[in-house]
Amino acid sequence: MREKIHAYKEQVDRIPVPTEKLDAIIAQTVQKAVPKKKRLNKRKLVYSTGAAVVAVGILFSSATVSPAMANLVSKVPLIGSIFTTCGDSGLKQASEKGLTTVIGESQDVGGNAITVNEVYYDGTRFTIGYTLETKEAVGEHYLGSSPDLTVNGEAFGYAGSSKQTQISPTLATGIVEIDTMNGLPQEFKLGLSFQGEDGKKWSFSLPISERTDTKRIPVNHKQQAGGIDLTVSDVTVGPAGLVVSFQAVTEEIGYLSSYLEFKVVDEKGNELGAYSGGSQGKKSDGKEYLMGTRRFDPVTSDVKELTITPYMSLPTNGGGVEMDGKGKETLIQSAIETIQKHGKNIKFNTFTISLQK
Repeated sequence: MREKIHAYKEQVDRIPVPTEKLDAIIAQTVQKAVPKKKRLNKRKLVYSTGAAVVAVGILFSSATVSPAMANLVSKVPLIGSIFTTCGDSGLKQASEKGLTTVIGESQDVGGNAITVNEVYYDGTRFTIGYTLETKEAVGEHYLGSSPDLTVNGEAFGYAGSSKQTQISPTLATGIVEIDTMNGLPQEFKLGLSFQGEDGKKWSFSLPISERTDTKRIPVNHKQQAGGIDLTVSDVTVGPAGLVVSFQAVTEEIGYLSSYLEFKVVDEKGNELGAYSGGSQGKKSDGKEYLMGTRRFDPVTSDVKELTITPYMSLPTNGGGVEMDGKGKETLIQSAIETIQKHGKNIKFNTFTISLQK
């Protein structure tokens, strides 16, 4: 079945698409269709579903060249709806506004297929949505951890996360979130490689372009608390989220500043939902230097000010491991206790920034 669909798609891809005329037709059709709310009987509904299956190849083919079609595709279930149903308000908003890049590239390896559906990349986040379809049930950990990435052919180590949602025993959707974006160019060729626990591999090469509708607001706020010299350098606002960038310098205490978090509230009293972020640290001359970002839900266009409160989110249990001279691992129960001892009384000041700069 997949082979037939692939052959059909190749034929469709050869059809020249008049992009400007197509956009006009789509816009006109959608505008006419939206106000009408006619009830459909069951027979008409079944007929429409069958027609939609035939149209899938055309949608994918023209979505890469037509912005209006790309926006339409993002609303079709199981094609471009991964971002709209993943529970992330920023991705949902970006997808619904047609701001994401619809990919639709699929690879079948031994009967198991991965499709890269959608990508979003701007100054606040870099996210990839994909679909996994298998011949037999493989379990939620079939693809293991996060995929391997290259940027313009060079290996790219990144901090991030990978989340998979099981739709059925043989169908799953996934989100790959790249938190570390330092050094990424505005345009590049992304190498994306997945590996299954049975040894199967899927490799994609995708052109990526950064969106330019983000706004970077210089902050340069500095304060000191409990031996941590904190600088909030800037805030980046985009359609899919808000990012707080910071640097911290402390005495060498187990990267104490890596437990820094931020609470962000708008002038209406609404607290923005917080997500993970990336951090990079190094030690030099008895001090620890950390650069990091923390990501939040996007703000609405009428928000003019934000109140930011830094705070310590300390671990509650655990420990560390060290090697002795004979290569034997020894559990350090005091590692977390040290962090807790130095961090529990650290209190930072709340400050306000303007988004009108």
